[in-house]
Amino acid sequence: MSLSVTSLLSRLTLEQDDKLNVLLSAAATESKKSGDPLAVRFKPGIREYITLASAKLGISASEFINILIEGVIRETLSPFQTRATQVVERFQLLMDAHGLNITDVATLLSPWNIGLSVLESRERTMDYLTDPLLSEIAEWFSINKSWLTAASSSPIVAPGNNPDWHKLALQISNKIADVSLKALPQIILIRDTLAPSVVHFSYETLIGVCLITVKLKNGFPLRVAEYLGEQIPYGGHEQLFIDFMAYCGVLQKKRRAIVTTCTTDVSSLKLLSSGKVLPVMLLDNRLNQNYLNQWEKEELNLLHYPEKYVTEEWLKEIDNLN
Repeated sequence: MSLSVTSLLSRLTLEQDDKLNVLLSAAATESKKSGDPLAVRFKPGIREYITLASAKLGISASEFINILIEGVIRETLSPFQTRATQVVERFQLLMDAHGLNITDVATLLSPWNIGLSVLESRERTMDYLTDPLLSEIAEWFSINKSWLTAASSSPIVAPGNNPDWHKLALQISNKIADVSLKALPQIILIRDTLAPSVVHFSYETLIGVCLITVKLKNGFPLRVAEYLGEQIPYGGHEQLFIDFMAYCGVLQKKRRAIVTTCTTDVSSLKLLSSGKVLPVMLLDNRLNQNYLNQWEKEELNLLHYPEKYVTEEWLKEIDNLN
């Protein structure tokens, strides 16, 4: 996929780290300097940010600047045309983020008469991306249709806090009961690396929950990642959280799901929580770069020995859910 302003900004979001954030904050306080506008004189902080960000993306600083400026000018002068262009760019980004090559996409969209001859042409692809098809794609990938139609900047509708860990267990059970699943679902539990471990039941410990499933769609095994929200194991949520961990542990023992526990930086959790990133992009990015670390042994005991931490009634309820 060629690098567009859509794909550049999506990838840039994933590469954001504390150092880049510090540079942006510092640049905001630097004084403006006059000069030839075509010379593009950046503040020192912005200049260093561009250098670091472009290096992380594997492109030159000049290419980085050109893509951004052209995108802004295009959106300013031709907003309607830009929105049409963004639809196909976001469609391509979505396919690329899920690791689908052009033949995979052709197989997936074959019921809509979209084959290789259509996909090789950007203009023809745009003609086929109708509202009913975009609605179908949004449902398949569990994303925000408004983002796919270029009406929103957030690819996911932010799920927010989970009000009840028991309801989340029911939600997951309903999702993994789908007969079209072609592989064991994966539940990923994420907490902030710097936060206290979950067994301390601290208000500072935010735990996010992701679900990865592989479903058969039009004869193609489609891997989809969803972010289901977050909650703290504090303020009345302590036992509910323990119950949820026991639920995950039972699923794993029965080989109904794979359960992965990990820690990551707080900025990654914020991206997932805000809905500003495709979950599959962030998870694959962090997993491939070994950003994720497993929880401590004491935390894992909640998964490995569920019968020690919950009531018989809840264990029976878990059996009923599965």
